[in-house]
Amino acid sequence: MSTTIYDLIGVGFGPSNLALSGALIDKWTTPSNDSEKSIRTVLFLERQPSFQWHPGMLLPGAQMQISFLKDLAMLRSPQSALTFVNYLHSHGRLTAFINRGSFTPSRREFADYLGWAARYVEDHGVNVNYGQEVVAIDESSDGLINVTSRSITDGRLNIHITRNLVLSPGGSARIPNVVLPLMNESSIVNRSTLLHSSEYKNRVAKLLQSITSSAAPRPLRIAVIGGGQSAAEVTMNLRNLLSNIPSGNAGHQVDMLIRKGSLKPSDDSQFSNEIFAPEGTGNWFSTSEQGREYLMAEYKDTNYSVVNPCTVAALYEIIYDQKVEETITARNSGVQKTPGPKINIRSHIHIASLKYDVGSETFTFTLRNALTREIFEHETYDAIVCATGYQRHSWIELLSDRLKKRFGIGSCGSDVPIRLVPFAQRATYMVETRDDSSNVCNTPDSIATTPSISSSTDNVGQQQVEPVNLYITRRYRLLPIASSKIESEETLKARIYIQGLEEATHGLSDTLLSVVSCRAGEVVDDLLSED
Repeated sequence: MSTTIYDLIGVGFGPSNLALSGALIDKWTTPSNDSEKSIRTVLFLERQPSFQWHPGMLLPGAQMQISFLKDLAMLRSPQSALTFVNYLHSHGRLTAFINRGSFTPSRREFADYLGWAARYVEDHGVNVNYGQEVVAIDESSDGLINVTSRSITDGRLNIHITRNLVLSPGGSARIPNVVLPLMNESSIVNRSTLLHSSEYKNRVAKLLQSITSSAAPRPLRIAVIGGGQSAAEVTMNLRNLLSNIPSGNAGHQVDMLIRKGSLKPSDDSQFSNEIFAPEGTGNWFSTSEQGREYLMAEYKDTNYSVVNPCTVAALYEIIYDQKVEETITARNSGVQKTPGPKINIRSHIHIASLKYDVGSETFTFTLRNALTREIFEHETYDAIVCATGYQRHSWIELLSDRLKKRFGIGSCGSDVPIRLVPFAQRATYMVETRDDSSNVCNTPDSIATTPSISSSTDNVGQQQVEPVNLYITRRYRLLPIASSKIESEETLKARIYIQGLEEATHGLSDTLLSVVSCRAGEVVDDLLSED
């Protein structure tokens, strides 16, 4: 165990904690006498061996979906050294970027900006331990926090002590329930041919190598599950890569399996975009639970299961060109020509079952059209890519039972969902405490405000489990409950914050880049506050 007691430890070192580092450095370089508190000894623990940002989706030609002005610092402090404009200036590309006439950089350039920012904060006093996976978070006997991490290279455990903790682990791959059993059967299933879009770029070469026969060329079929931006980008990229692989007399095929009737464009119009403004966070937080549910339903098409209009247009053009080629080929039937890879969008699709054949190393779907009820059996594919988004609740399992009791979620099972509740509304919830536990297992009449994360086969026939309340402040601090059932030698002195995990209470922008700069400033201000 390290003897150093840190002022702050951060779990994860993606954009959220990177922006937090920048806000701290700005405080260090512009000291203020407003508070006697200071945050000087800082450590971030990151599982990746080096700074990385969505490496699996840095595809050729991929563009950012938001303005470069929504960077790590601009909306918090335009004078900060950590702005995207300063990055451009430092690399001699500011004028050239202006000449592009676009507010959206490529995804690759923005990833390079984030890497540049990571090096900057490390050069200015921020400690980052890469290759460290946080496996446990516990309360020490003196009311501080012990953070246990494991080295990804040698498995050695390290324990660090901190006065404050910020959890910004990002999202982990969400796998549909019908696919999950195969993901867990790595000893049987060829995992090279089953992956999530978050690892797509790093694994697609091996995927294609695994399904390409060394014998005679044959047509390949790949299923892409999902109807959002990542699914569309993966589908088009697969088509391009398959065009370089011989297919025999028939063409390769990439099928998008989507639940909706068609791909839906994201609403990025000016008025809709105001939901992502920093001031919108306060409006979202202060409204009622029913109000937040209403806002989520109204603005969901700005972010969930939607595709950028430019990507929609590009994909539609590809599919239209396929129809043109089919017409020309049919007319010139005497001319031998191998068709190119074909994209199919299979809409209204429900995946009824999925099996893996060890002998042929292929996946067999049973599909049902949710509109017509037509059944498609024995639909065979060589590979599957799940572009099904991310879930953001696994961080709770890092907390020890003792810490969970501090926050009122101590003895409910892992199958019980956790609902974040704004502290201002804490008094409006009827709270019941179980006789056999110090846990607050509440049973309010309303349902959880977090959006559904279930797949098309999730929760079928299952009884809904009432969620447990976890209270959070406007400035992202988790609040312990006041309960005589919790006994400890010391009160919990440490503060725990979360970033990028509280969409239900702080709005749709919380998991995106839109508010990382302002949120970082708010967290730092709260860290330095005396209350």
